[in-house]
Amino acid sequence: MNLFVLIVAATFLVVAFAAARGDAPEKCCAAIIAAEAIIDLLLQFTIGPRSFVEFDLSRLLLDLFAASALITVAMRANRLYPLAIAAAQLVAVTGSISALVARDGWSQAFWAMTQLPVLLQLALLLGGTLMHRYRLSRVGPYNSWSPLPRTNAQPG
Repeated sequence: MNLFVLIVAATFLVVAFAAARGDAPEKCCAAIIAAEAIIDLLLQFTIGPRSFVEFDLSRLLLDLFAASALITVAMRANRLYPLAIAAAQLVAVTGSISALVARDGWSQAFWAMTQLPVLLQLALLLGGTLMHRYRLSRVGPYNSWSPLPRTNAQPG
């Protein structure tokens, strides 16, 4: 079995598990990761396979949108692991930017920096969902999102 099929299968299984057994932050992270994977697959099927030999604007834009969505979730979730998922996405963005800046000899580094973070993200999402289920069994329902800061601006 090749790496591509393995990553697609792992993505499907982890996203399905997080969507079925997670709460709002897990479902949001799963939806973002799934959307990025589906859009990437659609791009490959419509415009053809993309190379890691040169900079790819579509990959950078997709990674930027996913990073902004994951950072938004990470900043509000009452969990720590979304911060690590967002950080892994920023590594993918950095990989695309490095391919733009240094165009020669970066194909393996470009591939590693843009493709391997998804494995880390899947492991974090799986671990985060498992910890959420464990915490639910120990303490019962709890807030999924951090409370908004209060603005007590009273004249005075």
